[in-house]
Amino acid sequence: MLIVLHLLIEVMSINKRVEQLVEKTSTSKSAFSVATGISTVILSHISSGRNKVSLTAVEQILKAFPSVSSDWLVLGKGSMFKDALGDDVASELQDNLDAIEQETQRYIKSMESKINKMKETILDLS
Repeated sequence: MLIVLHLLIEVMSINKRVEQLVEKTSTSKSAFSVATGISTVILSHISSGRNKVSLTAVEQILKAFPSVSSDWLVLGKGSMFKDALGDDVASELQDNLDAIEQETQRYIKSMESKINKMKETILDLS
């Protein structure tokens, strides 16, 4: 009985997330239906809790709205939308790191050259 109750809670929460997504991404259930290919009848059944959200429906939603986080939609984890900014920031940080590493290598070579010249000068003076 507890397992059934737990599954019912999960079904209701994913159903609620789909409802929230409809409100955020579309002007109506009809518009959401057109975008995803999920019929308005099925969307109404999802909203009422009569139907659970199928894997096919999840796939259709994620294809229609690629910015939606699959973790959020399926598991309720994280935010509704993917953090594209996070990807941009990570890429920028990696570019900066690469530039610093290259600059460091050039500096090391420059210092090695100066050290070698100083050694030559010392040997010449000896």
